[in-house]
Amino acid sequence: MLDELDRLTIDWSDLHKARAQTHEILTALAEDKQTMTHLLERAREEEDLFDKCEHHRLLDKLVIYDALDRGFRIRVHVSTEDHRDRPHDHRFTFTSLILRGHYRHVRHQLVGRPDERIPEDAQDDFDARDSDLRVIPRFVTNEIPGNCYTLHHSEIHTTYTTPDTVSLFLRGPAEKERSLITERETGRVWWRYGEDKEKDARRGSKRISKAYFDELTTRLRGMEVL
Repeated sequence: MLDELDRLTIDWSDLHKARAQTHEILTALAEDKQTMTHLLERAREEEDLFDKCEHHRLLDKLVIYDALDRGFRIRVHVSTEDHRDRPHDHRFTFTSLILRGHYRHVRHQLVGRPDERIPEDAQDDFDARDSDLRVIPRFVTNEIPGNCYTLHHSEIHTTYTTPDTVSLFLRGPAEKERSLITERETGRVWWRYGEDKEKDARRGSKRISKAYFDELTTRLRGMEVL
């Protein structure tokens, strides 16, 4: 399995082919718990991987394989017990395979032009309720273990996860500088940038410790993901 990953190249310009290719590789990886365990152990020790692991309010991200020069990066996502209605897009196209738990997946339509309404440096405090920006729910699915989907970077979606929902997440290279985050409850809207343009305070706030990484891997073993 590891040899296959080391040879893998993904061309996201052919989305149909990339969807099939990424679905196949994630399904194979999910079934190979020995390789999953090895990749997590390696991610803990290799600083270039460990530095990319993050704790967020809604989920934890563990980067277990990084080959963006060949078109992909693989993460393990573990949801927290917090939930927010946060329609958002991504800077990249990705494929996600649900391993455990489930979530309500809502795809939205964006009305208005955020690049004309949101200040470029807005982080998480711009109130858009008085603007003409709207995200309107259009399509809802219930994602359960075994479900796999690919989302283009232009799409806006929301996931309402149950606690300890776990997924394998394979992303492509960034195709734009920033992504849009909205929060329906508060009306806040902000931009999310890649790590090379993030503010130091934000980068520091989401870093995790080796002890927290170990806690997450222990939980994954208990959930029989590993």
